[in-house]
Amino acid sequence: MRDLIVVGGGVTGAGVLRDASLRGLTGLLLEPGKPGGATTAASTHLIHGGIRYLLYDRLTTHATAWDAGNIVKTAAPLLKRLPIVWPVYRGASHGLSTVETLVTCYEPFQRMKEGLPHLRLSAAAVTELVPGLKTEGLLGGVSFDEWWVDAEGLTEANLKAAQGLGAEVRLGWKAAGLIREGGRVVGVRAEGPNGAREDLRAKVVVNAAGPWVDEVVRHAGLSIPLRLRKGTHLVYDKPLVPVGLLLEAVDRGRYVFVVPFPGGTLVGPTDLDSPGGPDDVKTTPDEVEYLRASVRRYFKDFPLEFKRTVVGARPILGQSGSEKLLSREYEIFDHGAQGAEGLVTAGGGKMSDFRLMAKDTVDLACEKLGKGSPCRTHSLTLAGQPAAPRPEFPRPSRPLKLFLRRHPRLRELHALSYLGVALARRLTAGGAPMSDAASFRKHYSLG
Repeated sequence: MRDLIVVGGGVTGAGVLRDASLRGLTGLLLEPGKPGGATTAASTHLIHGGIRYLLYDRLTTHATAWDAGNIVKTAAPLLKRLPIVWPVYRGASHGLSTVETLVTCYEPFQRMKEGLPHLRLSAAAVTELVPGLKTEGLLGGVSFDEWWVDAEGLTEANLKAAQGLGAEVRLGWKAAGLIREGGRVVGVRAEGPNGAREDLRAKVVVNAAGPWVDEVVRHAGLSIPLRLRKGTHLVYDKPLVPVGLLLEAVDRGRYVFVVPFPGGTLVGPTDLDSPGGPDDVKTTPDEVEYLRASVRRYFKDFPLEFKRTVVGARPILGQSGSEKLLSREYEIFDHGAQGAEGLVTAGGGKMSDFRLMAKDTVDLACEKLGKGSPCRTHSLTLAGQPAAPRPEFPRPSRPLKLFLRRHPRLRELHALSYLGVALARRLTAGGAPMSDAASFRKHYSLG
């Protein structure tokens, strides 16, 4: 009997399979579609700490940036540094001082993932760096950097590494049910191509199905409360900007990214409640118009025609309230106490902390199996070579994280208290000196 079966072949499931294989566990992964072809593919394709979370969830920024540094070290061929310009206009929701304060507060976390110090840019520098950008009311801007990632390639590389260690991957197969014996889950009733059916047994079943995790546990008579958030991007088939952009959206309540990538440009995402199931998520004309209008606030001639849209459902764990009160943290569920021993769910989370999410999941699986060695995914590249060492950085306090997860308004106050102190210091000491376009290019090693 296998040690574990992983349900779901997005980046988290792929990470679980690789981690387990490196620890000497025998594993099988089921994925009904293409590797990383659903929620992973619908992401903004950034490995980042989450700068906007600093406004209401500082510890999530800390934890995500901490593990993003491991991804930078172990998956370097799939990543590319992306300088991002945040232009600030007269009358914007956040002025130049506030924006620079936010980016300054991000820098301790940036260092965890090899990010560079920010630059304060003059209006002339911003318009030189981003041709066609609206100049009326432009006060200047601030730059920071994130890592663009080939998200589907990251998923496939994790699966390939696991297969090289003996794991099995079945594409076109889904979990149609769970095999139960008494109070234990001992396998999966799988359905494959052309109506194929097979009962697959394992000592532990890991549910890493992203927005479908609730559908999987329902086969055991259980439920995981999810709040699905729909995110749509417009995909253009050519690069439209030379650097990344973070723009205040047309409703002034959110921001959208403009992300150049090899051969194209992403614009998005939207972030809307999705009342149906994950299979019901579709882009609406209103979302398309929202993204178009948000970009054309700044670019009079930005193309209206795009190649396609991508849309996915983000699984937010059982929370209500406004967007700023939602946590993007993950949680590992042990369903043994609910009468389903052997079933483990990895719920929530983001691509930027998939490795840590996988580690915690496999830690629990090893505990249940009574075997397995320590995690090595932080110290080995996806090609199996020793990863370059990284400095020791503190991790966020777990007790504080758990406390603030239960009290979202206190979590917001915790974040804002840091920003308030930082803003007072910045106003007293002054901001960084203005940089021109040449300094920007040199700073980010651009040709």
